[in-house]
Amino acid sequence: MKPRHLLILAATALLPAAAHAGFYSGDELYAVCTADKEGKDYFERSYECLGYISGAVDAFNTTREANKLKSCIPGGVTINELRTATVTYLSRNPIDRKKAASSQVFAATRKAWPCETPKKAPVKKKATRKKR
Repeated sequence: MKPRHLLILAATALLPAAAHAGFYSGDELYAVCTADKEGKDYFERSYECLGYISGAVDAFNTTREANKLKSCIPGGVTINELRTATVTYLSRNPIDRKKAASSQVFAATRKAWPCETPKKAPVKKKATRKKR
């Protein structure tokens, strides 16, 4: 390779790449979460799946806490249940898997454990007096 070509190649490598909405797409997360159990990288992919989902859920809960809101996910839910909810959601919504994986984890957890909407206190009407 000529020195000029090496210079062009090196300069091109320094250019910023197009940023994605997240580190993973839903397709990529689905692939690691449904890795073949007989595959040589099964354990690595499983940990990657569980780590991503639990990190995303922690981030959602931190945001809710910062806004003085409770988590929508019950306290006894396990990481494996979060994984199952996410994989089920991703398998049923293949078109949405093109979106960021974090948005898909969020959608999956909201579907499995919807947030309760705060009940508003009933509005009391003033009693009206009849005119005589």
